[in-house]
Amino acid sequence: MLITSGLFSCQKTEQSLIDSNNLLPAPQKATLVGGESLDPNDIEIIYLFPGLGDNPQFAATLLKDELKSLFGKDLSVKEINSMDEISGSAIVLGIPSASESFELFSENLPAPQKDQQDAYVIDITEELVVISGAADQGLFYGVQTLIQLFEEAKWNDAAVSGMLIEDWPDMKLRWVQYNYFFHLDRYEYIKESIKKLAKYKINGVVFEFEDKFQYQSHPFVVAPNNLAPDQVKELTQFAHQYHVDIVPLVQGFGHAGYLLKHEELKHLREDPEIYQSFCPLNEETYEFIFDLFGETIDATPGVDYFHIGGDEVRIMGKCSLCKEKMEEIGDLGLYLIWLDKVREFMEERGRKLVFWDDMPLKQAGVYKTTYNKADSTFDRVWEDGEKKLNGIVNKFPQDGIFMRWNYGLARDEGNYKALEWYRDNNFNTMIATAVIGDWPLIPKYESMPENIKSFVTLGAEKQALGELCTAWGDDSGNHFEIYWFGFLESSEFAWSSKSPETVDQYWRKYVYRFFGPGHQELIPAFNNLAARVPFWDTSLMKRGNKRRVGYQHITLPNLDGLPEEGSWGKRFQPLLDTARLEKARCAEGTATIKKHISSARGNAYNLEIFASMGDFMEAYTDLVLSIEHIAAYCDKQIAASKAGKQLDDSEYTKMIQKVEAAWNGYKTTYKELEELWEESRYPKGGEDYMMNDQTIYMAGRTRDLSYLILAEQELDLVGHVKGLAR
Repeated sequence: MLITSGLFSCQKTEQSLIDSNNLLPAPQKATLVGGESLDPNDIEIIYLFPGLGDNPQFAATLLKDELKSLFGKDLSVKEINSMDEISGSAIVLGIPSASESFELFSENLPAPQKDQQDAYVIDITEELVVISGAADQGLFYGVQTLIQLFEEAKWNDAAVSGMLIEDWPDMKLRWVQYNYFFHLDRYEYIKESIKKLAKYKINGVVFEFEDKFQYQSHPFVVAPNNLAPDQVKELTQFAHQYHVDIVPLVQGFGHAGYLLKHEELKHLREDPEIYQSFCPLNEETYEFIFDLFGETIDATPGVDYFHIGGDEVRIMGKCSLCKEKMEEIGDLGLYLIWLDKVREFMEERGRKLVFWDDMPLKQAGVYKTTYNKADSTFDRVWEDGEKKLNGIVNKFPQDGIFMRWNYGLARDEGNYKALEWYRDNNFNTMIATAVIGDWPLIPKYESMPENIKSFVTLGAEKQALGELCTAWGDDSGNHFEIYWFGFLESSEFAWSSKSPETVDQYWRKYVYRFFGPGHQELIPAFNNLAARVPFWDTSLMKRGNKRRVGYQHITLPNLDGLPEEGSWGKRFQPLLDTARLEKARCAEGTATIKKHISSARGNAYNLEIFASMGDFMEAYTDLVLSIEHIAAYCDKQIAASKAGKQLDDSEYTKMIQKVEAAWNGYKTTYKELEELWEESRYPKGGEDYMMNDQTIYMAGRTRDLSYLILAEQELDLVGHVKGLAR
């Protein structure tokens, strides 16, 4: 936020000052110091006290590079042992617990929060910035906060107000998900995204590799586009510089279609004809999945955690072994056999396992209460459920992490009860929310921001260890850029759960922080385009949507007879009226976004991605509107036939031209979208990729991005009109 003051050392009579209000995430405590301000242009040097870990220069070099980028100043970095070596306008970095000399130098400042490695203190005065970190992580986050303040000073040609910031996170683990079900982002793009995540104090990325990891032990499961083990190891080391962990997620029970689609693994399927889940009583299951676990562990050295998935195991007790055993111990017993074997493996490999918690809650009979309103049966259901959970409490891994996932508001009473049961039994838990689920193109901004805020703040209230912001958009084949709003929001509330107070405030901060000042009209533009998605998804469907198998197209105007409305024009008039409104709104939102691309202070590619989707959806409305010409032709032809007349051939030619033009326009915007998207992601699959023919997601049913237009290809408006008898 900008404030003005006449009390500063520079020559101007009045100067804008930057305070802490636009920092993302918000600091826990920030106190302005009246009469003090610092012009970043005046800084001459960066000092380092000793005791800064394995790479003592990294945070300072990062700061140096940012200052050069912002202000064109190439500062020197000097390691010192005494405060006597400090002179001039400078930035001083140190860790009081690691350096007696820095502890002495900073004795008049508050110490960073105890038992919080991510904690830091920043003191900004007229000539000096002091960043005091609880550990390397805290120092790094202090540097990131200072960079945000300096960015804002540059944007506004302002100085930074004197202030004291005392900061620490409410949640230790602040993770996001990279989901590679049906695509793989380019390696350099992944690296840049990790740097950006770290800027906003996210410290973990759960990599759901699926078949995009180059497994050496079982190469037949590897997709053509993949990350080699050495690449993942390099990425892990790169991320560690930014205090981000690459946490592997490898599904080895349910959701296993990416593996079990291969005939070589048919003998490991719980049901030989269904790819969904492994048999938990077949020892070869463990030999196989432990090979995959082990390779991804080796490729992510220095990481403490491993996400084993384990959710939504839909096929259990089908094979002869499991059917008999399930009669004895039930579904939960089979699940616990698998969990115990995986726990033992992870203990041997030194990893703490993270697992989705729905299976235990389902088998205890309480899962539905976590997303439904409590009714008259609630107390009884939980009384019975807790007895079941308490009876097996010792079978759960004591140092494992239950990941309580809920993608709604998450304030249902059952959700509270689940989190409290974990806490009362001394289990670590993380909460998982979502930017997007099985939904195409653009998140549901009317609900998603409140959902994230609601559950992350609840997790903080219930003392959860951390949060994971999932990104299930690959179910619908979405672009990574749509996740930034939700990722940063999850960090905002995981770091400082009480600020900001409203989602509207977060929206304003996000747009300001991500694109710079002067772009607030992007907020209604983003929301506008998000509201256009349902029309694109379902308007030409009689049943279902274009995201999942099983949809059914509408009946197009034809010459078999008139519909009950009396004419094809009347039948399609409501759809056409809606399409005209959708087109206008699409054009408005896209134009606003395009207007801001050239002036954005950062993340212009993000705006280009949103604009590409706006153009694409607008071209879709033109395709829908072309049905008007089909309807008009059919009505005329039927009327002419009844009158014993023949329509002029020009009517038919005109209709075909209109429909072909609309279809070609739609394909053109699709190709433009594809070209833009593939700047940051590898071309999808390729001819050699073995698809999962049992997936319900259309994004997994094409070897390229054409799943985006597959429904329209199948509807085949051009083929339909060419087939109409004249």
